[in-house]
Amino acid sequence: MRVLHVSHESLPDWRVEKSAITALKLGYRVSFAGKPGNNINCTKFAKIYEIDWNSKARLGIPYYWQQVKKQLQKILKQEAPDLVHSHNLYSAKLISELGVPFVFDDHEYWSMSSKILLEMDYQPFQAKIRTQSIIKPEISKISIKRRMNRIRRRLIDRYAIRVWTAWEKELVSNAPVIVVSETIAKDYLHDRNARPFVVPNYPILSEVESITSPTYQTQVDCIYSGGDGNDKVMYPQRQMDGLFDLFENDKRFPLTIAGWSDSSFSKLKFLGFLSRPEMFDEMSRHTVGLLPWKKHWAHYYTNPNKPYEYAHAGLAVACTSSILPVIESLQDCCVRFNDYADLLNKLDYLQQHPEELYNLRKRTRELARERLTWEKHENQIISAYKEC
Repeated sequence: MRVLHVSHESLPDWRVEKSAITALKLGYRVSFAGKPGNNINCTKFAKIYEIDWNSKARLGIPYYWQQVKKQLQKILKQEAPDLVHSHNLYSAKLISELGVPFVFDDHEYWSMSSKILLEMDYQPFQAKIRTQSIIKPEISKISIKRRMNRIRRRLIDRYAIRVWTAWEKELVSNAPVIVVSETIAKDYLHDRNARPFVVPNYPILSEVESITSPTYQTQVDCIYSGGDGNDKVMYPQRQMDGLFDLFENDKRFPLTIAGWSDSSFSKLKFLGFLSRPEMFDEMSRHTVGLLPWKKHWAHYYTNPNKPYEYAHAGLAVACTSSILPVIESLQDCCVRFNDYADLLNKLDYLQQHPEELYNLRKRTRELARERLTWEKHENQIISAYKEC
């Protein structure tokens, strides 16, 4: 069978690549079509095609939509896939108009993501003035310009919410949909005529099987993994303001951040970008992995990959108590906290009970090996394919 993976993003994309590996095991031919990217190490695909996506096409504006559609039609003619694995809302909607069997990998849960965009629009406006030497008329001009841009952005986001929600409702009613958590699947089953298949963002076995059992350590040594510092904005469901200041001022617990660099903190260790092998190697040097996002309504659906990477690396996972999918996956191996004061109390307890911390790390790793690998759920992808 010939499977074409389509995305509005570029490679490398580890979820796309894991899906390709699953199909390759069955002898399928897999190709990819998406934005130009760094394809040097993406050898899993028989062919990689480029699509020139843009923001106006993603809003469904007819002229730009048709331009992307023509590109995809040309690729379909050349590749002749038996089915398309669409990795986001835009590509799924586009494919649905071309009469090709497809599955919709809705790992962003777009209707909820749209609500988050609107929430961001209504956050209090704050003009960021770099110096105090700017005279008042200039400050006024900057404020007016930013307010006008904000109004424009708000109108666009309102339009996007209507469009994307309608697309998602249509797509999940007409194609198999792959989601990242049971909570999203329950939503679809309850409110929509959908056929959800749950495939969480767990690591693939080959990248974690060489990690050895955790070593005994008496120090609570924390790590946070993610590229948040590279984002232009911090999304509401991923807020952690005050966290770094907390660890900067509290000398009891070292904190390392893997994913970006920041020279404004003297006590924290920033490592910048790491490859996945480097990331797992670094994680295994620590004892506690943090998922410290402040409570938010979207956490009911949120299921990032970092806590499962922590678990495979032999870390105790400390997670905000509102992130339900992670808590359900880790069960009693998850150290839950309500706020940062509670987090410090939990870390202090683990510091005072090193044997308990060590046993928790071992149990967490065992749970991860037993249940939290991509291979435990990849059959859901094949089942979704068969539904086409």
